[in-house]
Amino acid sequence: MRLLLVCATNIEAKQIITELEMRKVSDFLYASEEFNTDLLITGIGSVATVFAMLSQRSISMYDFLINFGISGSFSKNYKIGNLYNVTSDYFGDIGINAENGFKQVFKTEFNAAYSNLINNGRLYNTSDFPPFFRDLDKLRGVTVSEPERQYFQDADIETMEGSAFMLVAKYYKKMFVQIRGISNIIGITKRKDWDINTPIHNYSNLIIDFIKKNKA
Repeated sequence: MRLLLVCATNIEAKQIITELEMRKVSDFLYASEEFNTDLLITGIGSVATVFAMLSQRSISMYDFLINFGISGSFSKNYKIGNLYNVTSDYFGDIGINAENGFKQVFKTEFNAAYSNLINNGRLYNTSDFPPFFRDLDKLRGVTVSEPERQYFQDADIETMEGSAFMLVAKYYKKMFVQIRGISNIIGITKRKDWDINTPIHNYSNLIIDFIKKNKA
């Protein structure tokens, strides 16, 4: 199985890079020949994610894609450090001012061509990803740059890049999973009190375990 890991920043990927002894190929890319795995550091946000995925790698060459990173929760029910499988996501802050207020662009007739990938504005993971990840609790995500500006009742956590990753993965009809670790509670945890180390450590261990168990 040829694997592509995708995340936004080096901080979120540092443990995986170190433990798998991945070599740096470019500013965007790390690789491990031993584990048949590449790691793409996209930069923060949807635009950077789509650009990096489409310009830096040939997605068609991979069998399985994993997106991972830290995330803020809209609810205190999801504990900091816990890991979740984001099975649906949507672009929460990309829209137009319609007569009845803000409307997501992927719910408009202008973007109807995406209807084979996006269902009523939302992307769903319908891929047959490995059973290894199926015990993770499932949550709904929203891809948004400033989650503090409003409360998204139809999402459990914010992902910042999740929808962009899922859009590309679905277009190429790839098996994929989006894994997020909770670093803060939106509107409650002050930025200075965010815990990024615990979720990074937890999802890194999970992904490394999967990679080593599936070594060709």
